[in-house]
Formats: sequence, structure tokens, C-alpha cells
Amino acid sequence: MSQATVRLRPITEADLPNYVRWFNDPEVTDFLMREPGMTLEQEREWFQRISSPDYLSLILAIEVNRRHIGGTGLHMHDDGFSANFGIHIGEKSCWRKGYGTAATREMLRIGFEERDLHRIQLEAWAANPRAIRCYEKCGFRHEALRRHAWRKGDQWRDVVLMAILREQWEASQRPAGDGLCDLGPERTCEVMALWEQVGLWPHVGEDAEVIRRSLTLNRRFACGWRASGRLVGTAIGAWDGLRGWLYRVGVLPAYRRQGIASALVSEVERRLAAAGACQINLMIWTGSEEARAFYAHLGYERSEAALMRKRFVGAEAIGSQESPHGS
Repeated sequence: MSQATVRLRPITEADLPNYVRWFNDPEVTDFLMREPGMTLEQEREWFQRISSPDYLSLILAIEVNRRHIGGTGLHMHDDGFSANFGIHIGEKSCWRKGYGTAATREMLRIGFEERDLHRIQLEAWAANPRAIRCYEKCGFRHEALRRHAWRKGDQWRDVVLMAILREQWEASQRPAGDGLCDLGPERTCEVMALWEQVGLWPHVGEDAEVIRRSLTLNRRFACGWRASGRLVGTAIGAWDGLRGWLYRVGVLPAYRRQGIASALVSEVERRLAAAGACQINLMIWTGSEEARAFYAHLGYERSEAALMRKRFVGAEAIGSQESPHGS
């Protein structure tokens, strides 16, 4: 379905009866972090609140062919650079038609382009695979599983935390063929050429065969970045069964300060976390303050003179959620 068939617009008072009808339908609210039940007076109070000039969050109606079918929102955090995303399709006849995916993509564009956000996150039911697939297609990544985090009716439900960063969204907007790619031994010559240009090779005793074996061994965690058909950056991970290791992070000078290195590191971290790593270590040259500052910005802490590490909790997340009013 084309994204152009979905229109996002400001909510009007004429939309309120639709919200009352949707939020009193148990089938609709089963996917929302709320119980059924809503009055028109409550909706009018909510509408007055979001219509205030001081209201910083963005709440919009989802419309298809001039028909109001749902709502979506970006709820701003105090830092001004991040927000919680929510969406619901209230008209059940419009479920499974791709409208939620189209609206989500448009809200991400608004958030990153017009609101200059750095991070957009959401919470969702772990047992909602339909919504999860929508969020994954739009670029959200799983970050945590909060077990029994919400009580709905007489049941405790698991909640998934998902998020997308600005550089990840920007990467998804580039032409097909550009962006993240996997690296393997078949790309040894291309990788060596890039490493030589950015000062990551040669090393003593490290010839093409050594690099080929390394790319074979660590293929699961080896990432590259392509731009205009050429390899312009790499980040390699390794896994010893307990800790992850990060090395060979490099980007051609002409492509630096575009978020490529951050995106590469983030992808390697994601793959290592999925393998079970609870910590990632890396080595940097003593005196490389620019590199140290870069990794510190990504959450790495100095452990020893040349060693930095980042601890995190990898979480298995299996579901997603759509929220009332897009909240």
C-alpha cells in the first residue's frame, strides 16, 4: 500500500465521537494500554488540553480517503530531543491494510525532519506480533523486554521497549544499495583497501589471508557501509562466549561526521547483544582523544589506559503495542 494514501492532520472536535466509540470497543482496546471505557465529556477535556498553545507534544488524526480511522502521536520528553511514539487504528475494517505502517513512517519523518528529534521510542505489548512487524519494518529496534510490566484486567502483560535513532532513520532514507551491508571473506580486498586509506592496515604479520580468516570467523558481526556503490566504512565485532569485542571502526574522511560510524557501532552492538553479550570491550591507541571522546559519547567508559567498555543488557523482545490517542 502506498504511503500517499494516508493523511495525518490535526484533531478536530468532530473527531471526538470516533474516539469514544473506539475506546469503548474491547477489541480495539485489547491492543492499547488502557481498559475499555470513555465518555464524550472526557474526550472533550482531552481535546482542550492538546489544543492549548503550551502543549508541546504532537497528536494527529489518521485519515484515509477523508475518513478518520485512527490516531497517532509524539509525546515529547523534557530534554526536547526524544519522544514516545504511539498509534492506533480504531476502525477495525482498516486493520491489516498497511495504514498503520504508512502512518508510522510519516510520523518518523515529522519527528526527525520537522521536530529535529534524536530518538523516538515506544512501549508495546509483547504479544502483539502484528504491531511488532509494523514497527520493525519502519526501523524500530528491540531494546528491552519488561516482564509483567502492566496489569490489564486480571492478567499481567509483558511490555517491549523499542526505539529508533536519527542516524538509523536517515540511513533508511538513502537510495537502495547504500547504507549498512554485511562483510565476509569475499570482500577481503575491498576491506583491506579501505583500512589502508583510514590507517587501520597494514599491521605486522597481517596479510590478506589473515584478514580473510578473520572475516570468515567473525562474519556474523562484521558490518560495512556503502555509499554510491563503494565501501566507505567498517566495524567488526567478535564474541568470546561472554564478552563482545569491537574493532576496525573506520570511515573514509569524505564520509565522516554523517553518523555512519555511530550507525556501524550500533549495528555491531545489536548483533553482539543478540548473541548474548553483556559487555563490549574495545582497544584504542593511547593518546587518541578524539576516538576516546567518540566512544564515550556512545556510552563506553574507560577501564584501563587503552581499554574502554560498555555494559548493557540484551533483551529478547517478541511483541509490540499500539496506544490510545497515539500516546
